[in-house]
Amino acid sequence: MDDRMQEMMSEFFRYDEDLPLEAVETEHGADSRGHRQYHVTFTSTHDQRVPALLTLPSQANAPFPAFPVVLILHGVLGHKDSYNQQKRSAHLARAGYATLRIDGQYRGEREVSFGGEFGLQNHYYYRNRDAMMQTAVDLMRAVDFLTTRDDIDASRIGFAGFSMGGAIGTLFCAHDTRVRAVVLGITGGDFRRLRIGTADERSEARMRQAYQIVDPVLYVHRISPRPLLMLNAAHDEVVPKAATGALFNAASEPKRIVWYDCGHTDLPDEMLVEMTRFFDGEFTR
Repeated sequence: MDDRMQEMMSEFFRYDEDLPLEAVETEHGADSRGHRQYHVTFTSTHDQRVPALLTLPSQANAPFPAFPVVLILHGVLGHKDSYNQQKRSAHLARAGYATLRIDGQYRGEREVSFGGEFGLQNHYYYRNRDAMMQTAVDLMRAVDFLTTRDDIDASRIGFAGFSMGGAIGTLFCAHDTRVRAVVLGITGGDFRRLRIGTADERSEARMRQAYQIVDPVLYVHRISPRPLLMLNAAHDEVVPKAATGALFNAASEPKRIVWYDCGHTDLPDEMLVEMTRFFDGEFTR
């Protein structure tokens, strides 16, 4: 794809930066480790109100006056309160990081009765595509919110997305240079490789046509020169190795990939350790 076409497609991810946030924040109690939590809502594009959980570490983060922060995005069936999201947030908070977890479009507090669950493989392909683009912009608005806070260091913003969260996160990070370091877990690209479990070739062709402008392989190179870490499952039954390889190969340096002896859902704690080590290395320079 030539540069002109890339710029045209990137216009879909731009928004009015002076759009009022109208953020509302309420105390959400502490987690099991005593880290402070706040429920937040803010305004995004298309008049969307985005719910999120902000977690602040319980300990002082000397020698820095404000916390580094990592935005974490869930997978296709997850939400901001799901077990894996809580676990990732708690691990980072113990290491001194604030975290912000949003609900993607149609997930968590944003569920709707029409159309069934969000997912690449249901037949509302254009609805799903638009949800991916909406969530990418919602993450940019989340950064807008974080930059308003004195207790957040806006020069040390990271992102960690897993499964579908990694695919959407690629769109987000490619278009928001305020994110300094990027982790993509158990995810991939080249949506032409997708199969939807049907013999209907017309449906598969329509699916690929709908998703082509949100394929992360088209955008991942824009993350560079910021560092990228990919964490992947050697026995992933959801994301084919070829899809992971396509995304990694499309990325520019600096990049690194780590494989774990696991499947898509039985992720080892070592993955969290590697994620935190990566952010430590980038944010303490």
